[in-house]
Amino acid sequence: MNDMKKLCNSINCCLLSSDSPIDEWQMGEIIQMFRVKSHLTQGELARRANVSSQTIKRIEGGNVRVSDITCRGIFEALGVNISLLTELLDEEPERRMRE
Repeated sequence: MNDMKKLCNSINCCLLSSDSPIDEWQMGEIIQMFRVKSHLTQGELARRANVSSQTIKRIEGGNVRVSDITCRGIFEALGVNISLLTELLDEEPERRMRE
């Protein structure tokens, strides 16, 4: 589960950089962004991730804390390569600093 913690930290570093218009992103908003880009309904994502659609709704609404296991299942259901995403997010702040 260490890679999920690293992913969360990388997302925060990338999205909360000083030139970002986003003040704060919650994991639910990130999951919703991936879900919408994947053209999935909450129900479809829930089936793929083996969780209830109510769980997806609560996560996206920021009404529940997401465990690493649930989060991993959701990202895998979305087809997100956690290691690659973490690597890309870690590179983004470095790229911005060079520009």
